Amino acid sequence: MNTKLIRALSIAPVILLSSQLSQANVGTHLVGYGAKAQSMGGASVAFPQDAIAAANNPAGMALVGNRFDADVQMLYATSETEFGSSANKHNSSIFMAIPEFGVNFQITPKVTLGVSTYASGVGFKYDDPLVPVPGFRRARGTLKQFEVLPTATYTFDNGLSLGLSFVYAIQQFEAQGLPGPFPGGQNPYHGKENSYGTSWRIGGLWKINDQWAVGASYNPKIKMSKLSGYKDDLLSQSGGSADSPEQYSIGASYKPTDRWTMALDLQYIGWDKTDAFSEGFGWRSQTVVKAGAAYELNKDWTVRGGVSHARLHTTEDYTAQNSILGGLNTTALTTGVTRKLTEDSELNLTFEYDFGPTLNGTGPSEGFKTESDFYTVTVGYGWKF
Repeated sequence: MNTKLIRALSIAPVILLSSQLSQANVGTHLVGYGAKAQSMGGASVAFPQDAIAAANNPAGMALVGNRFDADVQMLYATSETEFGSSANKHNSSIFMAIPEFGVNFQITPKVTLGVSTYASGVGFKYDDPLVPVPGFRRARGTLKQFEVLPTATYTFDNGLSLGLSFVYAIQQFEAQGLPGPFPGGQNPYHGKENSYGTSWRIGGLWKINDQWAVGASYNPKIKMSKLSGYKDDLLSQSGGSADSPEQYSIGASYKPTDRWTMALDLQYIGWDKTDAFSEGFGWRSQTVVKAGAAYELNKDWTVRGGVSHARLHTTEDYTAQNSILGGLNTTALTTGVTRKLTEDSELNLTFEYDFGPTLNGTGPSEGFKTESDFYTVTVGYGWKF
């Protein structure tokens, strides 16, 4: 394994350091936030359904009224990786529980104030050392990030709503057992490190009539502080921090009948403008298409389904650098159900399966191969007040 490749692999955990999930089909981002949005493939920019809506489009809080929502996304990923040669195979599996919640208040008929929060996590956990060298630790690492979005909206007489969120992000990261140009051939372990960042998010949502709505959302890159313990080794190429990329989304929803609602989103994520992802890993900008539908079976039951498909944000020349993460998926299939418990409360359940192509390394990544499967079950509770 040449020095250049070792250095590339040694900063692999940098790819974990963002607000969302690396094994999902949109880089480190989850398909959608809120059980209902997730169950429709993430299509939610013009179809808000709960008080976590600001995570998808701040303006969506204008249409959800007085309510509280809390969800837990339970994620399980498995992968098989050939690390340098077909003789050096490794299996990885990891489980993470990721909470999210929100509350919204209708202050006046035109003004709302609320808070959406969402958490994300990512990790890798291999059964044995990645490199068959005595003294190598098993490769393991996790990231936990929590974001808080205080949000205000205003609705005009023509049905146009504007929303603005302040974003406060907290990260926690640790990693061990990764190859690097240090004594023993592996990076030192620094324990858990924390970092922080602030930004903003803006959105618009225009309810044209009872059938049609269109929306848009934008947030700039979140600049995170340094994860100091790792700034001289794992995170040296990014200056010790891992910013979350700029992204924007547009969407539309259509309600052909009282029971049916269909939604479609288009999302752009600027991975190539964030050093932690573009340097070494070859991550490029990504376009994501999300589509979903909801059908009200009766006054107590609603079912949903959706799909999310994204351009793969790296190439097979960078399989070596990305293989430690256990795979990069491009497509997610989702489904879910809401059961109304009382006139003001409900239970939500969502299932998600992510899959994508097997990455076979080419060029400098020849000998590396990775494939993975990714599953999510989300349970949520909503209460109108």
